[in-house]
Amino acid sequence: MRKACFFYYNTHACEKEDTRRFFREIVLSAAVFIHKKEEEKTPKNTTKSYLFCKTVLWYTIRMEKITDTTARKSNAADHTFIDTKHIDVLDGVRALAVFGVLWFHFWQQNWIMPYIDLPFLSRIGLPGTLNLLFLPRAGFLFVDWLLFLSAFCLFLPYARAALAHESLPETKLFYKKRIARIVPSYFVAVLLIFFLVSVPSHAYRSVSEALGDLVPTLTFTQTFFSDTLLATKINGVLWTAAVEMQFYLFFPFLAKAFTKKPVWTYLGMLIVSVLYLRGFALAHPDDIRLTVNQLPAFFGVFANGMAVAFLFVLAGKFLKRSPQLSALALVGLVAGVVLLVAMMKTAPDSRPVQIWQARNRFSLSLVFALITVSAALTFSGIRWLFSNKLMRFLSLISFNVYIWHQWIAVQLKEWRIPFWSGEKPPNMTGDVGWQWAYTALIFAATFALAIAGTYLVEHPLAKRIMAWHPPKREPGPLISLEVIDEGEDGAKTPDTESTKGEQTGEEPIHT
Repeated sequence: MRKACFFYYNTHACEKEDTRRFFREIVLSAAVFIHKKEEEKTPKNTTKSYLFCKTVLWYTIRMEKITDTTARKSNAADHTFIDTKHIDVLDGVRALAVFGVLWFHFWQQNWIMPYIDLPFLSRIGLPGTLNLLFLPRAGFLFVDWLLFLSAFCLFLPYARAALAHESLPETKLFYKKRIARIVPSYFVAVLLIFFLVSVPSHAYRSVSEALGDLVPTLTFTQTFFSDTLLATKINGVLWTAAVEMQFYLFFPFLAKAFTKKPVWTYLGMLIVSVLYLRGFALAHPDDIRLTVNQLPAFFGVFANGMAVAFLFVLAGKFLKRSPQLSALALVGLVAGVVLLVAMMKTAPDSRPVQIWQARNRFSLSLVFALITVSAALTFSGIRWLFSNKLMRFLSLISFNVYIWHQWIAVQLKEWRIPFWSGEKPPNMTGDVGWQWAYTALIFAATFALAIAGTYLVEHPLAKRIMAWHPPKREPGPLISLEVIDEGEDGAKTPDTESTKGEQTGEEPIHT
């Protein structure tokens, strides 16, 4: 039996948890059967057979631990293995997307034009100035990348479980994790801004107006109201978190459907997006600013994120890293960047830009998918650019950076920090010194609040939320029977009547 255990646990099939569990049940059943047979034959050998069963149990559990450890070490040492549990480049991709949006909002306030003079290029007949203005002007497009990454990362464990024929993640746990991730920092930011800035500055004309701004923001429904979506006095970028939370409500059900019927679920989500954008949003261009950023408008982006996650996990089961695969992925990465640059140069020139977004949102998400997957499959040196310690840190604080960056930029400028005088802000008058000082200040303030929000609010409260468990009620009997002692003549005894009277609060009656 020992040799059989060792042989089976070192086979490839035993890497699956359900197979190991099944084999362990067989081994333990065999041990119990032997134990009973020994008892029937010679009761004196009971102790010996019992020790044998305990030894088999210890050995099987020990082999499971050794096999799990060996598998993890072998995967880590195997440079051809494609890890679908921790995709290292996602930290850097998320950080780049967040800071792309940050650059867009900062550029709206400081007007620093990213023109880089390169005199040596003019000597060889090329333009001597590198124009990067398209990057901040079209930085708003990176919001779609963040939403794509959200669907991609959320669906990865579902795809792994489905392809391994294991149970899907628990729905209650999913909701608990999402609340722990989003709500603490979000609520703290909303309440601080509302009570410390918006209300004291008399931003609202009445209590009803204030509540009309606060309540939808706290309930993640601000996208349903034009006043809170387009002219909130709290924080203008929080509509993205609202779309995320609205998507979380449907995600577990969409994920389960996707694992069972991936093609039909993908097509269904795509049809919802097309019908909404083509049939409703673009059909009413006057309301496009309100309709283009609603949840149904992003269903195509979310569908692509889930589909790409499914295909990535599927590819990880059959593909190994190789120079050929890395080179092909590098070509895909370069092609994706070229396509993205072309789109970023085109989008800001459209009027209004929301029309361009509605028409090109699906194809833009495919470009983001190409860049993300190619970065994950290319050479290790390029992957390191996305997965080094700096990128991991920036990804760690990225949610709080996203929450605070625009509000800080707008408020410091309104408060004239750094100080400026006159009617026109210094960015309009060309005060370069003020522009750079202001930019450095808003960067420092954003990072300070993001770090504080991450380590003092998000992480501690998330741990408390994840550690909290509702009190469990002990299940009681469905039917309660009362046993009554009777005398020989069938009459109740005086003690029984007295006890009943004490329990019900009634005066006992003696016969």
